[in-house]
This record gives sequence, structure tokens and C-alpha cells, in this order.
Amino acid sequence: MLIPKVEFLDDLQATDAYQKQLKALYLTVSDNQYQTLTVLIDLNTYGTAVFDLLDCGIDLPFKRTKRIHHSFGDDLALIEMSLDSSKGQRLLEQLLALALYENTYDISGHPHPRSVCLWLFDQPITETLKHSIYLIGQAYGMGTNKRRYLRYWDPRVMALLTHIWTAEQKLQVYQLGLTHIYYIDWNSEMTVLTLPTPNEAYPAANIQKTLGQLKPLPFRFSQQQWQLLGQAEWINMILRQLKERIVINTQSYKTVMNQALLIVQSQTTQQQAVKNIVESLEQPRNQGVGR
Repeated sequence: MLIPKVEFLDDLQATDAYQKQLKALYLTVSDNQYQTLTVLIDLNTYGTAVFDLLDCGIDLPFKRTKRIHHSFGDDLALIEMSLDSSKGQRLLEQLLALALYENTYDISGHPHPRSVCLWLFDQPITETLKHSIYLIGQAYGMGTNKRRYLRYWDPRVMALLTHIWTAEQKLQVYQLGLTHIYYIDWNSEMTVLTLPTPNEAYPAANIQKTLGQLKPLPFRFSQQQWQLLGQAEWINMILRQLKERIVINTQSYKTVMNQALLIVQSQTTQQQAVKNIVESLEQPRNQGVGR
């Protein structure tokens, strides 16, 4: 994948859409009184050349994480910045521009990888954090203890996981110390996955007993979860086509997921699934016109 030119990102920062997202992001920082930001970067997209797009360039300090799977050509990296400094704020603004660029040019027929992945506020880079990031990327195969990797850091995969993770699986992530995970969604907006506390996940349970029974990572997914993860490429292809026409919300996302399940269960064809999705998403608008 060719790395974008700095001029492209500069032009994007001058747009109203970017300024709207930047304002919302700074409001999030202010409302939550965040002091630092750690961003997860996938070096498999551009390698360390991605840092040449930033003012700090090759002098930007970053930490590599443990390679999640041998099939990856490069590592995940973590960069940390202080939000109280002009240098940190400039870095945040440039990373936001790159994230929006990658989402904007992720179009039907020409999918664009993501180098800017997850945004973790007030999560300093520690060995514990690096190990947690490694653990979340692991899952046991169906009925075995053989590990498979989970490319969760890609915002498109994270969006899918937010819909299929069980309360217990979200709690497994929470127990790692990750309470909020931010990412750029399909609508080019910063969204947040707030992991439930034990009391929120199991309000009527004996919390200490429940936590004692909580299995450590890697994840163990159900057959249906694996089926949906196996259809991630098709789901993303459909969402790339839809995002230019509609807002991708919970309803539209679940509509696409339901059709993906019917495909894998041989209850419909891909062609019919697309027709079903279009008809389902157009129905509310048609009903609204008729009133």
C-alpha cells in the first residue's frame, strides 16, 4: 500500500468534516480530563515509514508489541503523547487526519488497510499494557486449545466484535485494565467501546464468585461467533458500499450480520442477501414517505 503524501493530510485537515471531528475529539478529552493518549499503530500497513508523515518523524519514540502471529510481516506499535503539550496535540491532530484518510479511501473494490488503529486514553505504555494487547489478539479454535489470531485492532474488526462479544468476553477485556477503547468507525467518527464493570455485566450475581469463574484469555468463541468472524470480509465489503449512502448504525449493522449468517448457513445466496439488505434498509424510508 502506497503511503499517502503529507499534502493529502494537510488538505484533509482544512475540511469542515475534519474540523468537526477534531472539535468532538478535543471535547471528549476535556470532558473526561484525559492527560495522555496512547495510539496503537499497525506497522503492517506502511512499516515505520508511517512516522515520516508526522512532525516528529523518525525521532518519534514507539514501542513494539509481541508479534501476535507469525504470518504478520511486521509488528503492532504503541506511541504515547501528552495532551498538555503542543507537540502531543499536533501529533493527535495528524493521527486523526491519517485515520480519517484511511477510512475515506476504504471504498468498494479497493479496500484500504488501517495503520491508525485503537486510541487508548490515560493508558501509559507498560509491559502489562503490551501483554494485554497481545492477549486480546488470541482465541482458541472451536473445540481445541490451538490458538488462532484475532485481528481485533483493525477498527472494522473492532466494530464487528462490539456486536458479537458476550458480556463475559467484554469483562475479560475489562479485567485487563482497558475500560474504554476508542476508534474511527464506518461513519468517520470517533466512537468508544465502554467495557462493562463486573456489576454492570452481572448486576444480579455474586460478583466475587463470578469473577472467580471467569476464564482467562484467550477467548473461546461460539460457533456463531466464528461464523460471523469468518464472514468479516463480506460484511466489510457490504458496509463499504453502504457507507456512502446511509449512516451505519446498530440497526443497519445487524441487518448485514443477519444476512451474513444466512449465507454461511447456506440459507441464502450472496446475491439474494444483498437484495434483502437493500430492501430492509429502504423499507423505513418508504414507510416514512407514505405517512
